[in-house]
Amino acid sequence: MNKFQERLKKFYSAPNAVHAFSIGALFGAIIFIWIYGTAILNPTHTDWIFVRPDDVTQHHLGWMYYRRSNWTFPIGLTEGLSSEGKVSCMFTDAIPLFAVFFKILSPILPDNFQYFGIWGITCFALNGGFGAALLYRVKPNLIYTSLSSIFYALFPPTMNRITHHNSLGAIWLLLIAMILFVDHNKKYKHGYTPVVLWCVLGMLAVLIHMYFIPMVYTAMIGYIIITFFKDKKYLRAACTFGCTSIASVLTMWIIGAFHGDSSYADGGFGYYSANINTFFNSSNKSKFIKPMNTLDGQYEGFGYLGLGTLLCLFVALIVIVGVIEKKEGGFFKNCLELIKKYRWEIISVCAVFCVGFVWSLSNKIALNGRVLAEIPLPHYIEIRLAIFRASGRFIWLPCLIVVTCTFAALSKMTKKSLYTTLVICSMIQALDLRDWRNIFHGEYTRDLSMYRDRLHCSRWEPLTDGANEIVFVQLPPNYLAYMPMFFDFGKLAYDHDMDLSCFYLARSNYEALAQYSNEQYEMLLNGEGRDDVIYVFFNEDNLPKGRHVEKVDNYVVYRQGVS
Repeated sequence: MNKFQERLKKFYSAPNAVHAFSIGALFGAIIFIWIYGTAILNPTHTDWIFVRPDDVTQHHLGWMYYRRSNWTFPIGLTEGLSSEGKVSCMFTDAIPLFAVFFKILSPILPDNFQYFGIWGITCFALNGGFGAALLYRVKPNLIYTSLSSIFYALFPPTMNRITHHNSLGAIWLLLIAMILFVDHNKKYKHGYTPVVLWCVLGMLAVLIHMYFIPMVYTAMIGYIIITFFKDKKYLRAACTFGCTSIASVLTMWIIGAFHGDSSYADGGFGYYSANINTFFNSSNKSKFIKPMNTLDGQYEGFGYLGLGTLLCLFVALIVIVGVIEKKEGGFFKNCLELIKKYRWEIISVCAVFCVGFVWSLSNKIALNGRVLAEIPLPHYIEIRLAIFRASGRFIWLPCLIVVTCTFAALSKMTKKSLYTTLVICSMIQALDLRDWRNIFHGEYTRDLSMYRDRLHCSRWEPLTDGANEIVFVQLPPNYLAYMPMFFDFGKLAYDHDMDLSCFYLARSNYEALAQYSNEQYEMLLNGEGRDDVIYVFFNEDNLPKGRHVEKVDNYVVYRQGVS
């Protein structure tokens, strides 16, 4: 036996959670490459971001403007995107965790640099790794955890987000919260360690995406219940909530979340919700399962588990019934004894599941294309809930609870049956999502050598020469519907060192933006227009008379003093 074989044997003969995490992370990274290829991992390859304007275009432009901004405090402020002044990189969804880190490294990075491919493979690796680490606490068997980690990496909601709304692919944050729950009674060297871990998790949620903040706190509900009522560690329960809240708010302040007067609330609560059928609704992503009907906007509540996971769930239910029936005393009596024995664990998990599931459904409860009930909410409550208007995203935590409980139940099988089930179902999971994977793979591995900027007309050279700002005049209330336009001019402004009067941001103050836009338009009409501004019009109505307004690359623009 050579040294490699000896080390491999030693590795498998003395497994621990680190081994489980490492193998799961490796599987996750391999699955990412299988789905998306390797081209987007190239940090200087940005054409895939601009070729089809999408949310990732907003995120990357946010990073570009943040990178060129001066260092200030709060450290997350970005210049040049709004007439309101500086805005936090949090509201461009540029993933502040990476944005700040790479801005520090900016002097040694190439001018054309993107980190969203790196972020994607990191999330897939951490999803697989922490999924394996979580299940290792259920059954310390590397083959079991390694095969099960595939389902956390091939988690459809993550596939749906990682190249689109990139930061939302970090379900590993929720897996860490679940690990902390399972380790609620773990003996640490220092009693304050779990409180510190929760604080770090809250800070990471802030630095990745604001929607993970309430998700982490939802998972914390279960931890506090079991710590308070079962472990009788009252101080730890209180400190966990209090210290995590302080750490999270402090982190938000540091990255500039409270800078300016942008509104945190937005319309759409109840529209961007989840459907009751979400666990089984493939939404045209499955090769085998037909899509079910939903209401408009419920794409945000996409929570399909995949055919392989659903088959595992079916087998797990059979395993649970079989295990309970084998014990003496009858099925129902044994169920009652188990509920009594693990009542706080069951209450905690059910509480987290119900909070996440109900929040995802919002006040508009729908099954397929039918609204079963719509609960009217007081205005002041609806406004506060609208801070997280895309409530459908909160289904991800219940999804992970279902997945984890499924594989925990499967661990009661014999090794041969367990391994066979996991291998077959993982193959079915991959086959089920194969057509969807092929779409992604084709999209992100295609040749983009002939790509050129969408604003490529030579007329832009004289228009941008000496200009300092691009002003969007007569800003309509639905200005965010013009997303591609903001991305086109965002790239143009960056390339020519100009500012924008407004941009496609997660949160902004429309009244202030519209006031500035109207003021600039009135100045133009009154003959007081600025020579250093490119005016961009949303439509061809009410154009200023007697001025050389022109259409360039299908956009109506005007630059004073340029003929």
